[in-house]
Amino acid sequence: MCTMFFTPHTCGCQKDSKFVQCEARQGTNVRCSPYAREQLGQAGNYCEKHLVKDTAPLQMRQSR
Repeated sequence: MCTMFFTPHTCGCQKDSKFVQCEARQGTNVRCSPYAREQLGQAGNYCEKHLVKDTAPLQMRQSR
């Protein structure tokens, strides 16, 4: 089965990272339907869309 790998971010977004075709579909423009989704790991930060600029009036820090 074809597989889409994704990375979840702490803001809740899941960003697709890499798509791998199964052996039967390699070399074609066809994908399995449905295809599998596998988590690559957990990102330790927000996604780019949810980060604020360094000039933002309110910035939050995570306790480590």
